[in-house]
Amino acid sequence: MKRLAMIVALGLACSGAALPARAAGEGGSIASKVDIFGDLGALSVTDLRASRRNNLLRVQATITNSSSRKTNFQYRFRWLDADGFVVGEPGVWKPEVIVGNGDRVIDAGALNFKATDFKLELKDPNAKASSYHNGSTADNPPYR
Repeated sequence: MKRLAMIVALGLACSGAALPARAAGEGGSIASKVDIFGDLGALSVTDLRASRRNNLLRVQATITNSSSRKTNFQYRFRWLDADGFVVGEPGVWKPEVIVGNGDRVIDAGALNFKATDFKLELKDPNAKASSYHNGSTADNPPYR
């Protein structure tokens, strides 16, 4: 987990990505916006952008596979209000595959005008809940 957090932080520094202050939340780093469930190996979030369209929050993330093998993962977004409370349902886990040394751009939009912040949740589809960080489960993550 620490290794992945370092990779994510390094990806932010190298990409020069910036999040708008309203969507960035505390710190504004990629690592502060991503929750990982299981071991995603060579996957890292290398770019993360947020903006407002028609007063709804939109997010776009680039996930990079630095391995030479294809990697499966699942993702979803959790939308948060100005006080950090979850707004609406997070939706279903969406499966993705990234070829070796490739990347994938994923995006989503909040369905509620109250959403001012977000968490991108990434999950290893083969991991057991006991391997998630902080003893949480993918359906009940540890929000601060």
